[in-house]
Amino acid sequence: MLTTEDNEILCRVGPGTPMGNVLRRYWHPFLLSEELPKNDGAPLRIRLLGEDLIAFRDSEGKVGLLDERCPHRGASLFFGINQDCGIMCIYHGWKFDVNGQCVDMPSDLPDSNFKDKVRTTSYPCIESAGAVWAYMGPAEHQPPSPDFMFNRVDPDCVIATRTPIYCNWVQSLEGNIDSSHLGTLHRYLDDFKIELTEPDQPGYPDLTQSIYQRAHYRYANVEVQDTSYGFRLIAIRPTEAGNQHLRINCQVMPYVTFIAAPRGSGGPLMHVPVDDENCFRMSFSARPGRPFTAAEREQRKRQAMVMDPNDPSMRLLRADNDYMIDREAQKTKLISGIWSGGEQDYCVTESMGPIYDRTNEHLYSADAAIIRLRQMLLSAARGLLEGDQPPALDPSIPFHMIRSEEIIIGPDDDAWEVAADAGESAKRGERLR
Repeated sequence: MLTTEDNEILCRVGPGTPMGNVLRRYWHPFLLSEELPKNDGAPLRIRLLGEDLIAFRDSEGKVGLLDERCPHRGASLFFGINQDCGIMCIYHGWKFDVNGQCVDMPSDLPDSNFKDKVRTTSYPCIESAGAVWAYMGPAEHQPPSPDFMFNRVDPDCVIATRTPIYCNWVQSLEGNIDSSHLGTLHRYLDDFKIELTEPDQPGYPDLTQSIYQRAHYRYANVEVQDTSYGFRLIAIRPTEAGNQHLRINCQVMPYVTFIAAPRGSGGPLMHVPVDDENCFRMSFSARPGRPFTAAEREQRKRQAMVMDPNDPSMRLLRADNDYMIDREAQKTKLISGIWSGGEQDYCVTESMGPIYDRTNEHLYSADAAIIRLRQMLLSAARGLLEGDQPPALDPSIPFHMIRSEEIIIGPDDDAWEVAADAGESAKRGERLR
């Protein structure tokens, strides 16, 4: 249970808020590269961390991210003309480059240099792993570019997807690190009928064994350990042979979650705040040395989201249509009655409301990771007010080595020794795929 003050700190992300100030110290993926029109194309409206912005590619392909409002009279630059290495406001012709500098002011006197003194808010952008990233904090504190494993692979070997979520970013993020819900929310009623195809022994479980474990052992012992980048969490379940089934997730500050998957490291999920009451989930699937085909890319995108054909900016399954819940299937097929794993997650987190009042909660031992996440975020917000630097910004941290893992170990094996390997060992990461 949190206080009202703590809940407000967690959820408010706009300029000048404690959490907003923390978030602005990190790079944020806010758009798929393919979503941004080509050079001199029309600008896009972007809302990020509570700010209304426009994004565009200039004549040289450089990405600009500017305040939507022209600094002259506040007209929207969305209606501006993007050409000749800048976007021109249609009100008086003021033109701005990707750095926010005014480069033309045709309505001013010919001998005036006033344009040289005018800038608008702009944020540096990079493109990596199929996404456009922005840094929105103080220039003197700009960290190195993101350096996860998926940032290092060939562009043909990574797929990025972006899914809108209609609730607060922390609310959605908490669902990612909650391992205890797997055996309920995501359970199909036929899961109990599954027969194991591999022996119950130490090693990597296949998908069948993974599903079997969740169905038969809905509870888990959840443990958390701090790291240089955030924390790891282990969900430990017994197996029928007396071994230990581990799901090891890695939580990277501020909102990157590496989620365990059978026979390999799961891809990261990021819950990027749009504003206080909306966010989107950015996912990256990477396969080093193995390019994705066009068909595989299309399939991944369909799995990530089903958009409303009548409103392509909205998910098809959402609160105003009750996520198209199938009540008959709920009794006979799957507990949620909602036919998609992602939409199952969105349903429960969005059903709490845009910002859940966490003073009403009753947490228990399985919520250890959620408790630690909130402590970490609140500590960062209050620490920054005192002059402390937010965590996970040290360039020496081996972000590219971070992996999640699902594995079965012996009854006497040390779970945290395996977890440390999964979190920061390149050797184990290479073994994983």
